Amino acid sequence: MEDLELDPELLEELQEGFRIRRDNFENTVHFHSPGFKHYEVEDFSIKTGPKFVDVSITGKNCDLMCDHCASKILWHMIPATTPEELWCVGVQLKAKGVDGLLISGGSNKDGVVELKPFLNIMKRLKEELSMFVSCHVGLVDEELSEGLKDARVDAVLLDIIGDDQTIAQVYKLPHKSVEDYEESLYLLKKYGHNIVPHVIIGLHYGEIRGEYRALDMIAKYDPSALVLVVVMPYYGKARFQLLPPPKPEESARVVLYARKALPKRPVVIGCARPAGPDRVKFDLYALHAGVNGITFPAEGIYTYAKSLGLKPVVSPNCCSTVFIEI
Repeated sequence: MEDLELDPELLEELQEGFRIRRDNFENTVHFHSPGFKHYEVEDFSIKTGPKFVDVSITGKNCDLMCDHCASKILWHMIPATTPEELWCVGVQLKAKGVDGLLISGGSNKDGVVELKPFLNIMKRLKEELSMFVSCHVGLVDEELSEGLKDARVDAVLLDIIGDDQTIAQVYKLPHKSVEDYEESLYLLKKYGHNIVPHVIIGLHYGEIRGEYRALDMIAKYDPSALVLVVVMPYYGKARFQLLPPPKPEESARVVLYARKALPKRPVVIGCARPAGPDRVKFDLYALHAGVNGITFPAEGIYTYAKSLGLKPVVSPNCCSTVFIEI
């Protein structure tokens, strides 16, 4: 880390975010390592078995096949493509010591993850197995929002996009708009969900475009927490793979904006972001910007956090659970 050159002017800007964090939270910083993969660097690892895993109700399949992911993000998830299979998976995982599930899947052509047939099983996972159940959804309608509430889902995660061109070109949803994503936020808030929106920095082929509008929209609905990730070029299709992600400095300014937009709510860095030196730089900047947590921290980040006067807390859970940990 000594070889990395950080922008001193940017570090000066980021001090405002760190001050906001200090004024509204204790000095703990949460480092998450959920169980869908083993992660270990020199100064950070979790030795226990997985406690929180991802399940896909569509297996590896996604009708939308957007340029952002092209279904690749589903490949590490445990498949459970029928309600009966979801129950069996839940029972088996609980017996192995897993306490939490993130249930998601591929989207249909309208940007919807078809979770409705699985709601009764989610409720059983809660009531009979006492599992923490979160859902990463696409767009939601009133019926799904109400159904998720009846199923007692602990948290609802959803990507929020702040640019119509990005929705049309990257997500392949030309018939949808930013207003549809805001409507989903509204409906989830209406039914009293713990909302944990995700903003993908650089989603428009590595360009910063709708992120700031998305954050303004999210702030209106007072989410339980916010997750920020950075676009992963190797997830996408071939033409997407060739495009570079945003520079760490660009991404850091989005993190600072998020910290200022949500001063009293946890802001965390999620698992998806580019590897290598840029990951280290981004994580360093994120700490200075006042984030409450980082998933799979780059090497040296756990130790560096201590030098900032922060107290690291290691969690085996998905970062979306940060709102119950703080």
